[in-house]
Amino acid sequence: MKKELDKKYKKILYAIIEEYIESKNPVASEYLVNKKNLDCCSATVRNIMLELDEAGYLYQPYTSAGRIPTNSAYRLYVDDLSHEQKLSKKIESKLETLLKISKISDINQKSKFLAKFFAEISKNAVLLCFSPHNYYITGFSNVLSQPEFYEIEKLKNLSLVFDNLESICERLFENVKAIEISIGIEGSFSENLSTIKSRFSNGVIAIIGPERMDYKQNLALINYFKDKIK
Repeated sequence: MKKELDKKYKKILYAIIEEYIESKNPVASEYLVNKKNLDCCSATVRNIMLELDEAGYLYQPYTSAGRIPTNSAYRLYVDDLSHEQKLSKKIESKLETLLKISKISDINQKSKFLAKFFAEISKNAVLLCFSPHNYYITGFSNVLSQPEFYEIEKLKNLSLVFDNLESICERLFENVKAIEISIGIEGSFSENLSTIKSRFSNGVIAIIGPERMDYKQNLALINYFKDKIK
């Protein structure tokens, strides 16, 4: 069982997660103290990071490197994350303009149109399941280009997703109701992928990316999609 974390430990852990999501690099204590408002000295942050490591929330990919969040860390983070995320005014304005210009009225075509831009904004893949055997995916090259998949074995595992999309879509269509977040092996895709998925009026939408995906922004994209596709 993982150690129950108090507010200070969570603040540091979540700061590490958000920094890693943004930078893609292992996070060091000194860097964290200098960039984030943690109200702690470097020594305190370093000791807490060591404890988080020992508790299974962080790991050090190689000697003298900073720390990287584990699946357990991401799970704790998303469980504390409100699903009522909103897009930035800039991104929302861009999407509103694109929808207005497109003049698309067909729901499926409008869904695909938004999915393409979601993939571009998130740098992840977007899957739409209109029925168990009718699906659309865009942006998978975004996932392939992520540093997590430079290792050949991880890339092979990822390629299996393509081979099983129909059965995956069938499971999603049958089982997904409200917004759900799956991390790594919890989900239907690959042990190295996270997904945010939800039912919408015409099927199921899923944003697929590495465990290091931007959960806040992707939740906001899902909410925007559900608001526009009715």
